[in-house]
Amino acid sequence: MTLYFVLSNGLDLGEMYKCPPNMTTPFYPRPIIGAYFLISGIILTIIYLPCFLVMLFSKCRAPSYQLMTLLAIFDLSALTVNSIITGALGIQGASFCHYPLFIYCAGAIGMGSWMGGCVICILMALDRCVEINPHFPFAFIFYKPVFRFTMLVVCGYWAFATFFTNPVIFNVQYMSWFFDPNIGKDSDLYHNIPHTLNNLFVSVISTPLYIYLCYHLICIFGYSTSMWMYKSKQQIIIQAVILCFFHATGAYIYVYMQFFPTPPWLIIIGQLAWQYSNGCVCLAYWTLNRTIRNSAIRMMLPKKIRKRFKLHMGIEEQIEAERNEGNNVVASTADTIMAHTAKVAPFLMETTM
Repeated sequence: MTLYFVLSNGLDLGEMYKCPPNMTTPFYPRPIIGAYFLISGIILTIIYLPCFLVMLFSKCRAPSYQLMTLLAIFDLSALTVNSIITGALGIQGASFCHYPLFIYCAGAIGMGSWMGGCVICILMALDRCVEINPHFPFAFIFYKPVFRFTMLVVCGYWAFATFFTNPVIFNVQYMSWFFDPNIGKDSDLYHNIPHTLNNLFVSVISTPLYIYLCYHLICIFGYSTSMWMYKSKQQIIIQAVILCFFHATGAYIYVYMQFFPTPPWLIIIGQLAWQYSNGCVCLAYWTLNRTIRNSAIRMMLPKKIRKRFKLHMGIEEQIEAERNEGNNVVASTADTIMAHTAKVAPFLMETTM
């Protein structure tokens, strides 16, 4: 039974997910680990939101920015489920039969966000490969007409996973999400085959893509003497390894624990991998992506505060600061460039904020 069935039948969960009337489900509070997921989820969401707004209102329409914007939507909705809702339910000790409709809908949203995010991560890996190798076999995906169709396919895949597959259901005893609601019915009724295929696919495909990316950067650009190229290469490799690690770990563990007896510690690791497969992206933006980080700071902090703490987030602000400090060398150089250049770079023409 799917979310589409529930919505089209007056929010009726049907027989598969109806808790027996004689079934007693005691609360099982998990305050420590619940508080961790709740607090960490709120923190990750707060630091992700500025990055998302920067990408959302950016004038850049490159495929990579569109993929990052859509991934942010999936990540934020997934963090709401796998961290904030998980933590709140864990602190209270609530199981499926306490809030059946709420947990069912949350599980459907989490399922769609996970599967949609998996496809985006594969596309981002392909986009990185195309950037370093224009002759990469799948470069045609990012041509404008084809890319529009690709984005429609991704949105359709998200809709399919959300509305037409079985959702994951929260289990407070393990602080994780399973397909079986544990209401006394055969667990085979709740298997989600598309989810299993998705996880196997993302693990099998993303790992060699990121290995190819790292190998190409190390071997092809490894002898570059440019400090900028070295730092850029290092950042791409770190982001690739982190993103691939959490996605692959979460995918493998979540498939395994749906079919085989799994120790509680491994289930928690799988839940953490799911959480940080979404949360590590915003951490990478703030630590490794200078463009998004600077834009987010400019958006959040007024110019007076940036000026007071010398947070100059643009060329024009840096030039103004140098002028105010009496450094005429930088100012005169910038004036000379602007006076003798027919086409001034856009960031030099920005008005003060």
